[in-house]
Amino acid sequence: MTIKYRYGKPIPERLITLEKPGEPLLFDADKGLIADVSAVCNVKAFIQSLKGKSEKEAEDAFAAFGRKIMEMTIGLADGKYLDRTGEMIEKVAQQTGISFPHRFQRYAELSIIASRPLDRWNIAKATTKELRLQVLACAVQRELQEAGIELRGLPCKALCMASFRAAADETGDNLRMELEKTLPQDNVCEFAFFCG
Repeated sequence: MTIKYRYGKPIPERLITLEKPGEPLLFDADKGLIADVSAVCNVKAFIQSLKGKSEKEAEDAFAAFGRKIMEMTIGLADGKYLDRTGEMIEKVAQQTGISFPHRFQRYAELSIIASRPLDRWNIAKATTKELRLQVLACAVQRELQEAGIELRGLPCKALCMASFRAAADETGDNLRMELEKTLPQDNVCEFAFFCG
């Protein structure tokens, strides 16, 4: 058995080292992920395609677009652009048996970063029972306004909810999802996810 040392102290075998000497490891989203997802899932072009659609048609289109964004994000994030964060989240989930919120949160964050890189968002709470994600500035809302598309209600909710549902399906987390606040009324969209 080889004993590894860090800072002059032995590293217990059961711990995962977060570094490999001489090998750079990425801990952040690769810019290529953003470029690849944004090229295929262009928010501006998608919003323009909604002109003349009914409320129901728009809602269905939002849901399909949201699933597409998440499925593409997951494929790239776990394949071509797998980073050290993704590797570690998967290892920890395998070792502990705890998937939520970290696996789901990673996909949710990466899908927003990849499809709407200028959005402002925040994780307000993250426990093994509850995750709260706040969107403070949304490219979808902005593009709807700029295109002059007036849709009653909040059909874009279908985009986010379908995207998040695709992530939960991938992680196998049984989640109840709610949109508790919305940008038009509350100046923030706050999504709450409850596990179990």
